[in-house]
Amino acid sequence: MFDTAFWQIAQRLDYASFMGKHGKDEWLRDIDRRQRNVVFPDTVQNEGRLWRNAWSGQQSLNFAQWAGVLVMFLFFGAGLVYVLVMLWPQGQASWWQKVISAYGLYILVIGAGVTIITLGNLRARRKAHRR
Repeated sequence: MFDTAFWQIAQRLDYASFMGKHGKDEWLRDIDRRQRNVVFPDTVQNEGRLWRNAWSGQQSLNFAQWAGVLVMFLFFGAGLVYVLVMLWPQGQASWWQKVISAYGLYILVIGAGVTIITLGNLRARRKAHRR
């Protein structure tokens, strides 16, 4: 339903008419590829495009986007603080012993994951630079 409504609107507005036949066809293929976001390769490509665009810094965010990012960080930060406070162990131990006993396993697992991802990215970047 959305797909046919999109094409009808695109044809009426004819955004790509200034591009010529070749440019319009390429634009329509690109839009069609981006709309297919239901199977594995498409979802990975679209998510990769999202993060590349977000971290490239080529486009600056407007006020509404900055406000959205701020609200998102406040929401997730408040959730993290809430979980940490609720899981904080009681007793007479020092704070670092409490951190290790309550969060040691989480810190190790997250640290291992970050290390693996970082090393994998470094290897991939080195291979890309050699080509």
